[in-house]
Amino acid sequence: MRSMRMVLVLAILVACGSKANPPVGNTERGGNAAPVVAAAAEDCMARIEDWKPGNHDRHAFEDPATNLHGYKNGAGKIVIAATYRATYEFGPGGVAAVIDGTTPFLFIDPSGKVIAQAYASDNGPDYFQEGHARIVANKQVGFMTDRGQITVPPQFDGAASFCHGKVEVELDGETYYIDKQGKRTTPPPTE
Repeated sequence: MRSMRMVLVLAILVACGSKANPPVGNTERGGNAAPVVAAAAEDCMARIEDWKPGNHDRHAFEDPATNLHGYKNGAGKIVIAATYRATYEFGPGGVAAVIDGTTPFLFIDPSGKVIAQAYASDNGPDYFQEGHARIVANKQVGFMTDRGQITVPPQFDGAASFCHGKVEVELDGETYYIDKQGKRTTPPPTE
């Protein structure tokens, strides 16, 4: 996964030419810690989702003739053509992140349909924290679930990651918290 991250970092630098804007609040993930699946709500720390191949009968592969990536099923049949610069494995919920060469990152479903553009964070697609990841459209930020459901359409100027079921967002210079349905709420408990 670390070598995949390096490939993705290079692809982002080529595709974007710059680093993504940081989210509201202190949500940076750092270090070279070993990947851990999912995020623990107790400490609100985002972690890499390093899924094993085979979720939803999809296995990422690279076409040696084109160096592009796609997905095969367990029988070895190509089910999503190798058109991506890089791919991640599908998670149990049926979402995978890919780099298409035009957009830094996309989230797709097992049929290859684009669900949303992924928010670029930590030189990769946003991690799912508490079952939600940030997505973007027209420079606005929203959220989708690890099952591909857009729960909060992109509408904010900035957003952190979920912690204790709440997230800090910014809109027109105002900062406040919302819940997983997008409704205003109180800040989470301090840690």
